[in-house]
Amino acid sequence: MRERRSQAIAAAIGLLVELYPKAFAIYQERRRPLKLGVHLDLQAALDGVITVPELHRALGFYCSNPSYLGRLREGTPRLDLDGMPAGTVTIDEEALARARLARIKVKKANRAAAIKAQAPAVKRLSSLADLKAAVVKRKLGP
Repeated sequence: MRERRSQAIAAAIGLLVELYPKAFAIYQERRRPLKLGVHLDLQAALDGVITVPELHRALGFYCSNPSYLGRLREGTPRLDLDGMPAGTVTIDEEALARARLARIKVKKANRAAAIKAQAPAVKRLSSLADLKAAVVKRKLGP
């Protein structure tokens, strides 16, 4: 189910990039802030091609990307579907984006720590003799 949802999100973003290349970018480093309320413009323009829940998930995924959030700086222009300026990022929006980025960073660090904690301890072999002994022990079994 999760994979199907990911594929639907990727397909929706792909369609948005194809239809509105001046506003949407497939490459994360090229993403720029979108106009507030762009979802309403998309709903009207797409006329049901993408359902409202699909559009909501796709925009949520697109706009929660760390690269996108990193571009939300006070005064940065927001783009409409034609790539034209439609407002600017406010100081409050920048603060929200920074807070989200901080939460993402903590979550990522916690996930890495959990994976590291679950990984079995690996004994470092200091010499060729240790390596040979480990191979022999593995072949003979416990």
